[in-house]
Amino acid sequence: MKRPLALLALSLLAGSALWTGARAETAGRRDFTLVPSGPVETVFDWSRDACAKSHVPDASARAFRDADGEVRVIASHNDNRAFVGPDLDAVRPRCDVVYQGSRSARLADFDDLSWIGAVYTRDGRTVYALAHTELRGERTPGQCPAGRYSACLLNTVTGLVSHDGGRRFEKASATPPVVATLPYAYPTDRKARVGYANPSNIIERDGWYYAFIFADGYRDQRRGNCLIRTKTLDDPGSWRAWDGKGFTVTFTDPFRAPESDVASHVCQPVAPNVIGRMIGSISKVRGTDAVVAVFGDKRRTADGRTIEGFYASTSGDLLTWTPPTLVMEAQLLWDKDCGRPEAYFYPSLLDPQAQTRSFEDVGSKGYLYLTRYQLTGCKVTWDRDLVRVPVEVRTAP
Repeated sequence: MKRPLALLALSLLAGSALWTGARAETAGRRDFTLVPSGPVETVFDWSRDACAKSHVPDASARAFRDADGEVRVIASHNDNRAFVGPDLDAVRPRCDVVYQGSRSARLADFDDLSWIGAVYTRDGRTVYALAHTELRGERTPGQCPAGRYSACLLNTVTGLVSHDGGRRFEKASATPPVVATLPYAYPTDRKARVGYANPSNIIERDGWYYAFIFADGYRDQRRGNCLIRTKTLDDPGSWRAWDGKGFTVTFTDPFRAPESDVASHVCQPVAPNVIGRMIGSISKVRGTDAVVAVFGDKRRTADGRTIEGFYASTSGDLLTWTPPTLVMEAQLLWDKDCGRPEAYFYPSLLDPQAQTRSFEDVGSKGYLYLTRYQLTGCKVTWDRDLVRVPVEVRTAP
């Protein structure tokens, strides 16, 4: 079902002030533009398609093709479900839950609530995943004096695996499958969430697998996007983070092995003055060395205006990024205007014609996937839809 973007006041006319090509220069000195080319399409309408009240897109959309040739898309809440179909253009929601954490109140289990945030498969049968795993200290008596969700929330990243093509996921190791967590004992000296959150998709480059995770600022950990990599996807503990010079940062589990040298176990955010918000996805531009990142932001233009919406930036090495440029203007979830009935978040860029099983790459065309929130009295409800906007990837003149 297609729906006009009238509420966003978006125009698809060439040269429109509201639509802007996302231009970036790769390491090979090639510029690209990301240009919207059509109206928004509704992939999943919660009011019509939901299997349960909590069946909502609550993370950026990730896709892979399984060994049977079916495309599976995961963009879910913590009762993780998938969309399945013969191709990316024809996926439909499935009601079976592919993974759900045990809601363990014992934080050291790293098994409370988990959102699948990244998937990667080489053969379509074994599927590795990075999960955004929330540890909610307010549910454990005496654990968090604040007693409130945000002030007691510790975000972590854990590893999952599926051995049946994504039909069921499980923890990737018998011990807590920790990929990334703060090196401090459970922190109570803060007023809001801390930790590592919202992993991007995974891409492969030169035998390494890369992803971004977002760090909130806390003690030695600076706020921003942390780049992590591994060569062994089946080992959650093998991921290493960028330290500003190399990938030397190991993440330690403070519940089991407290560290005195905590500063060596936090990451150095990549290009924090260029991309200050959570990266939704990274995509390899086919035939080039360029990688395009998409994310939501609110940025000031050269003429002094502030424009809120979705932006893109390009890199040739995943470390240095071009100044973000606007792809489309939209009201973001974290900056709601009570006079507008919808807000958007969780962007990702996917190409139905991707040449990789895990939809790592994009060609001349693709879609910007988003979660659309239907607001009631300026409040977020369960009414959330998965939508997409067609875009073209063009070489700039």
